[in-house]
Amino acid sequence: MATEGEEQMSNNIENPDEAELVKQLDLQLEELDDDEFQLPPIGELPTLESILNENDPGSVSDDDLGIPPTPIQKTSFSNDGGDTLSVHSRGSSDSRSRTSSERHSCGSRSRRDAHHKTHGSILRHVILTGVAAQLVSAHDRVGAGLPTTMAVGNIICIGTSHGLILVFEPTQALKFCLGSTQLGEQYGSVSALALNHDCTRLLAGFAKGQICVFDLTSSKLLQTISDAHTPFTAVLHLKWTDFPGMAVISDSGGSVFELSIKRTMGLNSNESRCIFSGSRGEVCTIEPLLMSQFRATPVSEPVILAMATISKVIVVSLRPQLKVLFSHPLKASASTLPLLAWQFVVIQMPDGTRVIDPVLAFGREKNVYFYQLTHGSQEELQFIPLQKMSLSYLVQAMAWLNSRTLAVMDTKEHLHVIDVKTQDELETVDLAHLGLVYASAHFKAIATGSNVSKAMALAGERACYHSMVSFGSQVLLLGTKSFQVVTVRTWVDRLDHLVRGGHVREALQLALDIYQDKAQAVVGLKHKKEKRQLLVQEKINELLNQYLDSALEKLPERTNLEGLNKYYTQLVPLCVQVAVGAHLRDLLFGRMWDLFSEDAISRGIFLESLEPYILSDQLADMSPSISQCLLSHHESCGRLQAAEACIVHLQVTSLDLHQAMTLCWTHGLYDAIFYIYTHGMRDFVTPLEELSTVLSNAMDSGKGLTDSQVMLGNKILVYVSSCLAGRAYPRGEIDPEELQQVKHEIFKCITSLHSKNAKPTEQAYPFLRTLLRFDTREFLNVLALAFEEAEFTSELGMIQRQRVVDILLQVMVEGEGFGPAQLGGLFTFIARQMSRQQGAIAVNRQLFDQVLCHLTAPDASSHHEERQTALLELLQEGGLVHYKVEQLLEKARQAGFYRVCEFVYEERGEHEKIVECYLEDKMRKHQVFTYIRSVLSSPQFTDLHAQKIQQQFLKHIKSLLEIDSSRVASLLLTMPQLTPLLPEVTSHLRGEPQLLFNALHALFTYRSTHASPGGHGVDNNDGTLTPELQEEYIDLMCQVNPTQVYAYLKGAEGYRLEQTLEICRQHKQQDSTAFLLERAGDIKGAFDILLTILKSKVDDLLNCVRAEGTTSCSLSLGHVQAQVVKLVRVCQLGSSQLEESGRRELWFPLLDVLLSTQPPLAHDQQLAHEMRGMVGHVVNSMMTHISLPAILERVMHDPGYCDGNFAQIKHLLKGMVERYVYEETLYATVVRIIAGDQLSYLTMQHSQACSPLIVYTTTCAICHSVYHPSSKAVAHSCGHSYHARCGGEAPACVLCTGSSQEEQAAEQSQAPDSIEEPTVGLDDTQLEGIRRVKALSFGGSRLQFLDELSTPRGGPATENSSKTSPSWRSSGSVSGNQDIWSSQNFALKLAPPTIEFEGEANW
Repeated sequence: MATEGEEQMSNNIENPDEAELVKQLDLQLEELDDDEFQLPPIGELPTLESILNENDPGSVSDDDLGIPPTPIQKTSFSNDGGDTLSVHSRGSSDSRSRTSSERHSCGSRSRRDAHHKTHGSILRHVILTGVAAQLVSAHDRVGAGLPTTMAVGNIICIGTSHGLILVFEPTQALKFCLGSTQLGEQYGSVSALALNHDCTRLLAGFAKGQICVFDLTSSKLLQTISDAHTPFTAVLHLKWTDFPGMAVISDSGGSVFELSIKRTMGLNSNESRCIFSGSRGEVCTIEPLLMSQFRATPVSEPVILAMATISKVIVVSLRPQLKVLFSHPLKASASTLPLLAWQFVVIQMPDGTRVIDPVLAFGREKNVYFYQLTHGSQEELQFIPLQKMSLSYLVQAMAWLNSRTLAVMDTKEHLHVIDVKTQDELETVDLAHLGLVYASAHFKAIATGSNVSKAMALAGERACYHSMVSFGSQVLLLGTKSFQVVTVRTWVDRLDHLVRGGHVREALQLALDIYQDKAQAVVGLKHKKEKRQLLVQEKINELLNQYLDSALEKLPERTNLEGLNKYYTQLVPLCVQVAVGAHLRDLLFGRMWDLFSEDAISRGIFLESLEPYILSDQLADMSPSISQCLLSHHESCGRLQAAEACIVHLQVTSLDLHQAMTLCWTHGLYDAIFYIYTHGMRDFVTPLEELSTVLSNAMDSGKGLTDSQVMLGNKILVYVSSCLAGRAYPRGEIDPEELQQVKHEIFKCITSLHSKNAKPTEQAYPFLRTLLRFDTREFLNVLALAFEEAEFTSELGMIQRQRVVDILLQVMVEGEGFGPAQLGGLFTFIARQMSRQQGAIAVNRQLFDQVLCHLTAPDASSHHEERQTALLELLQEGGLVHYKVEQLLEKARQAGFYRVCEFVYEERGEHEKIVECYLEDKMRKHQVFTYIRSVLSSPQFTDLHAQKIQQQFLKHIKSLLEIDSSRVASLLLTMPQLTPLLPEVTSHLRGEPQLLFNALHALFTYRSTHASPGGHGVDNNDGTLTPELQEEYIDLMCQVNPTQVYAYLKGAEGYRLEQTLEICRQHKQQDSTAFLLERAGDIKGAFDILLTILKSKVDDLLNCVRAEGTTSCSLSLGHVQAQVVKLVRVCQLGSSQLEESGRRELWFPLLDVLLSTQPPLAHDQQLAHEMRGMVGHVVNSMMTHISLPAILERVMHDPGYCDGNFAQIKHLLKGMVERYVYEETLYATVVRIIAGDQLSYLTMQHSQACSPLIVYTTTCAICHSVYHPSSKAVAHSCGHSYHARCGGEAPACVLCTGSSQEEQAAEQSQAPDSIEEPTVGLDDTQLEGIRRVKALSFGGSRLQFLDELSTPRGGPATENSSKTSPSWRSSGSVSGNQDIWSSQNFALKLAPPTIEFEGEANW
């Protein structure tokens, strides 16, 4: 029978209008065997089994579609003889599942195609229509109910909601129908099933808690168990263990029980015990470790059970004793269930060995964890974490397909196939059409009255533990009206599936991945590696030949060169890649070469495709004819480097030596020449001789070496170094049997007196001389590395060393053509060898003196740094012992080798002289400060060293200041050893004012820019930078840089006011003098000086106008404007401290000066406008301090305005009127706000007066005693009440606004103490302000609030106390004679003062 979905599909197929849709879906239907579904004779009465076995008229048969039969697999449910329908996964290219074609966009389809091309179609999705049809018939015809659970072994058992259990054979034939609908009415639906290992016993759990044991050999009910677990709870899980007759039960109460079923004396009995109580956490799922299920040897000792609660995973051992082995928390959303799955996996250990251990996969929500169970120390079982997998979707079911592949179902009912090791998602199957069975009713225990916790009911909404069951490499899926199997295709099936879909290229790539053990989810290869590769190789050979046959039939026209090139570019590289990767050499160099060599385009692409595999040593051997074509092709294309690389990586037997050598010598392929000689002819000397001759001729030509010749020299050096070290060049290793001979021949060749067939004019030791001339340093490094070999450490080796040194001295010192740097390198090499082997090498001391004279020669002005470096390296390698120190220092100083002097002084411990070396070295003189700091900071230097450094510092202070005065200041102020020298430094510099000024400027600048915490500048508590020194600095600044005095005084601190004022007056620094007078409080004196300056600036402006005109007076005008701004600020500052008459003496002279400029500038409109703007600014500024009539009268009496017309004073009057209008508007706004505030306040007061007061307690809120009828109590609207004697009769609540009378008196009595001893936290002023604001904020208007703040707290008593108590500003008390709230001198503190702790040692 077929489900409704199959009926619809059948109708679609029969409808000719839908033929094209069917073709697009490409549904492939397997063979349907109808032999087991024959109708019974009409004369017989139909039984339940016969009804369930009837064919549904709507089912799809093979006869209708004509699909050939497929082989039957014994243990597979997907290819059996029953009705099946093949539905391909979403990863397949030729068809998709029936519900995914309309759901997904092109973007998702392209992602599926990418997955398919990488892994192929891994899954085969099959609908078991025989089982599905019988389930539907049982539901419709006999009321069996919908499927609820299943168990899978060699048979399929499916339980229904009406208590029936249908048992199917692998052929989908119904074998038994266990139970009845009457049993279902009594026990409820079937909630759990479990098959034992040999499928002879079936445990069935029901929703009302009963458990039935069936014998599947006879379909008999053996016993019914009602008391094996918690009463009135549904059975959620039943699992057999490997222990004979023992099963495990999990119920809806969250408890787990062990059930032992026995048969004693012909009677069935059972026994149960509680393993885990649901009161400690409700178990949602259980999974025992079954050795037999994974074809492992059953272990009788340990019986291991994994349990998962809502919040954690627990693994216990049931046998031989109950013991907890492992636990792991699982934190996730409350609506998700935990999942468990065991699998035996091959695991590679850190030591390289492989073991087969069980792995537990458990997870919840989006995370899956993998833990390995193994034997630890003392044979104890332990869990080792392997990895964690985070997914992008919510997981609701999980099952293993094989040891590396996991099937995961998300909440959207999509089945994801994941490679566990790489965590790659291989394929996805949409199962939304399945109608998956959920066990929500069982988890909510509806049949027993829903007696479960809210957490269990919420988590069980999507419980489908029994709807997705794995069996081998298959996953069986139970739907309400369908039964489906998802199985992993075998590797052959995957390849054939791709080929049938026309994806031959992808099939070849997948086959190659399988051959190289890179493919994932591979099934069907269970042989040893060699046998597996042989099988896959045969398949690849077959596929590759088929691909070649089909590809050659589709060749473009010969005239279409572009099309041919593109076609061969896609075809040839893949064929070469697969043939090389699968080691099909015969096919590669046989049929493929024959096919592709016929055409020039394909031949070139084929040869270029071989290159990467040659360079990776996968193709080291080939026919010489092919290699000859390869080299010819590279030469014709100009790819000489590629040709050389191919020669080096091919075996010499694969080369045409004549062609290869001709190519190499023609184009200078030196690596290939070395390779052919050493690997083909076993000749290591000839290439060295011939190529050294080529290099020598190039250097003798007198021209500069080309890049190719420089590369040749470098390769010769590397070749010599490799051979002397026992390595082959350019690649490979030297045969151990030839190693000693090769080293001897190369060394002999280098040190040979003459070459073969030498000319009479040839110099001695030609090869050694050539390498020395090319690169002395590198060749000596080659010799140094060679001397490290064992051949040169023996007695004979020491003799050879001496011989080499003698030859080097003869060639370089006694000969010609070598510069000082080269000689220095030689003697450095000799000194290094002498220091490493004491007494092994003898050199005449006079040679060292000769080298010293040569390197320090006065006429050798060129290569100064190179000669110094050579001498320094010679000394650092032990050459110092060969010289007299004084002579060495003298010559080094004469040559300017200050680094050499530094090295010698450091060796002798004369660190103070190194300072002079730095100062004399023009390139490194700035490093002297770093050196001085390092010496003084290092603990290894003594006080004597520091004293000598101090002397050098003082001696060269002028030079140091000229180099960098700021770094001198840094040393003086930060180094304790140099700080005491400051007075001596200043006295030493007093004869040179400019240097002294620079020093002091650097000192005070450093102090201001490097402030210490909590202060300005560096810490000056020790009096390093005294006020006297600062005044001297100011005095020098007035002389050297007078324009900076005013800016410095504004930003500096610490100078004495009177002395600095006298200095400024002495040097006639008027701006600075005015600033200092202003700071001293002499506003009038400052004003007079600034006014004098303004008059001079105004005169300059007028003179400029007369002499040069308006255009050139912008600078003078700017000076006047700046001076006016200064005067306005001074006047505003003085006005707050003077009476009306005093304020007029400040403002009116300033106004007069500006008004006096009006007549002279009347003819210049621009300047007159600017000056009127300044007058307006002054008038607007003075209006706050001078009455308007006085200002107007002053203006009107000015000659510049009284004689003119109204237009001249219009701007002044307009500004005054605007100011008047602004103030009037402001006043009216304030009055309106106050009136509204008064109204609101009176309304609130009236409302409060009319409302009753509620007293919540009969006790005083302060003393907590009960009110007495005779006592007087005060109640407030806030709800507080207290005795009048406790809190007073103030209108405001003392509990809400502050302290009581006693507390206030105590505060007042303690006030003097608080003045003397500073308290931690806020000061008294801030505390008083906070208390008053808090007290006033509980009621009243804003007007009252401001009025209260402006009223002195002491009232009349304050005036009396003012005579005896000091002012608040001097004492810090808030209860002084002056009102701190209305005083203009009140200092607003925006930040709390610094808290000082007593006893810092405790912090």
